[in-house]
Amino acid sequence: MDEQVEILRAIWNEMKALNGRVTTTNSQLDQTNSRLDDLKSEVSGLKSEMKSEISGLKSEVSGLKSEMKSEMSGLRADIDRVHSRSVERDIRLGTSLTELARDVRELTHVVHDWRDEHRLDRADLHDRVERLERRVGVEPR
Repeated sequence: MDEQVEILRAIWNEMKALNGRVTTTNSQLDQTNSRLDDLKSEVSGLKSEMKSEISGLKSEVSGLKSEMKSEMSGLRADIDRVHSRSVERDIRLGTSLTELARDVRELTHVVHDWRDEHRLDRADLHDRVERLERRVGVEPR
């Protein structure tokens, strides 16, 4: 029986030592839980900061979008204005080119008529010179 008591005492001592280790482990777990709670609160704070930053960024992006839209509409208006001026200029140039072509055609006709008229005059003069040369007695060329 002394042996059994010794065994029970050893078991009891082991249980006390184990209980001390469990207490230490529980204490460390409590500290860890406390640190995790602190981290949770920090993460929660960071989340709220991130949400506020994200909302700020969203509003800034929204402002940039509206500014970009207004700039784009201004650019479109400028492009439309330049395009219409270009079309008007092209129409004026086309009209002027058509008038110039008509004037060139008219001048070409005038030059052709003048050339034909002078050709007839030269032929007439040539005939007259030949007649005069024959009348005078000079051999025609």
